[in-house]
Amino acid sequence: MLMKIGGDTLALDADIRRQIESEAMKFAARFPDGQVDVQVTIQEEFDPLHGHRVRCELSAKVGAGRQVVVRDARKTAGEAIREVFNAAGRNVRRLRRQHILSLAPVRPALLPVAQAVGR
Repeated sequence: MLMKIGGDTLALDADIRRQIESEAMKFAARFPDGQVDVQVTIQEEFDPLHGHRVRCELSAKVGAGRQVVVRDARKTAGEAIREVFNAAGRNVRRLRRQHILSLAPVRPALLPVAQAVGR
């Protein structure tokens, strides 16, 4: 797994880096057969409507050329990191489901058979 952590001074905090690395390892464990590249950006911002917040962005490339990008802003860094990785997990499950459905064989329509029987 390749991992890059960037952002402002929050990215230098040891506890925050440890939490990001832990969540990234859990995320990468979902893909034992493929290479996972994770890039996390964390920074403080001031939103006039919500006040001081921490914005976290996750960009992950998971096998077969699929990419997941998730952004979220919360009051604390821990909440933002946890929510971004949870949302990425949901998005990956959705991508897998869509991929499996696209591989399923298409059943022929029954309408022409029903019309032939009615004649």
